[in-house]
Amino acid sequence: MKKLAVLFPGIGYTCDKPLLYYTASLASGSGYEILRLDYGKDIHSSKGRNEEEMESLANKALPVILPELQTVKSEDYADIILISKSIGTLIACMAEKELGWRVRHFLMTPIPATLPWLDTVEGIFVAGTDDPFTDASLIRAAEDKYPSKTGAVFEGCNHSLEEKNKAFNNLDNIKKVLNCLNGMLIKS
Repeated sequence: MKKLAVLFPGIGYTCDKPLLYYTASLASGSGYEILRLDYGKDIHSSKGRNEEEMESLANKALPVILPELQTVKSEDYADIILISKSIGTLIACMAEKELGWRVRHFLMTPIPATLPWLDTVEGIFVAGTDDPFTDASLIRAAEDKYPSKTGAVFEGCNHSLEEKNKAFNNLDNIKKVLNCLNGMLIKS
């Protein structure tokens, strides 16, 4: 049977940015079909970054992508993994609920509104402790509450899982992210 990876980008963090580009490449190389979502220019170019604005944008993005996702016959796939970044983590969780699919999540740099979804979704998250959108205390609390859903926590890393002026460390971080995802793909 076929396998599918659906990419949920962030605001301004499109599917051709490093974390999504390389996770898609890994999934493709592991036999997954790739579906890259686009929420539309008005959402991708939004300047909204506080919690309330991001939740509002997620609610606007969901009806934009649902028609495309509803064309997918989930029963045709042995495994569906939702690979998401930032606001895309919330949108992916909302989409799973709306569609009623059985999926696994790979949540990269989840926003605060995504963290309560860890109670119900299957999958793992990766995050940085210096993320301006998700306070380190929230990441630490999620790490403590959901150890089996914690893929990696990157000390001193921002919303792109990077440290300023540390190019080689940042490349190592991408490798760590890929190793986390690879562990999920192997289990499919």
